[in-house]
Amino acid sequence: MERSREDEVRGRLADIAGPEPDPAERALIGRLIRSFLGKTPAGVDRLAELLRGGDAAALREHAHALKGSASNIGAGSLSAVFAEIEHAARDGLVPDPDVMLGRVAAEQALVLPVLERIAAEGE
Repeated sequence: MERSREDEVRGRLADIAGPEPDPAERALIGRLIRSFLGKTPAGVDRLAELLRGGDAAALREHAHALKGSASNIGAGSLSAVFAEIEHAARDGLVPDPDVMLGRVAAEQALVLPVLERIAAEGE
């Protein structure tokens, strides 16, 4: 059975702060999520530029960084899309920008509201 985006995120955050985080840990989680939410739009914009520009080496590095950021907060499905881009670029291929950016946007539409809700819990 597929885990929901919320289960993915909450599972990862429990790995970080434990199943019953104290107020300071909840605040830290909130800051981590807010940082991700603040940096990701610019990161995805840069990803779009790299996908359209065709530089596989730069694309690989950037997709790798985005993959790690998403994975660190438990956005596993979003991380998997970035990983797919990274792997293609590692092979010297630049995936179709419209297809990949559509997939990124679809995953963001599912996980970003979850992240907003969880971040608000720590505030």
